Amino acid sequence: MDSSVCPTKLQMRKIYKRRVYYFFLALILFVCLLQFLCGSLYNFTRYIVLNNQINTLQQLNESAQKKNQQLKTQLKVYSSYKGIEELARNNLKLVGKDEVLVLIKNR
Repeated sequence: MDSSVCPTKLQMRKIYKRRVYYFFLALILFVCLLQFLCGSLYNFTRYIVLNNQINTLQQLNESAQKKNQQLKTQLKVYSSYKGIEELARNNLKLVGKDEVLVLIKNR
């Protein structure tokens, strides 16, 4: 019998070891690929969540800046003498010299 046609036990053992080696190598590569894909998916969802939070915070920041600008404008108006006088007349019902205050009640 020709030895190349019918493998011996030693050759069969080498073939079996090689197959087991390649199987474990493929298994390890598959696990690495699976971890990479899961990590990528987690990072992608985290990116989306953080991007939404950034957009929300930017909108809040813009509205706060607008409100701050309005308050600065009011501060300039009420810091002047005329602004203080207007505030006193409207809110505290104060009158100036030679003026008469008339209050009309709404029913």
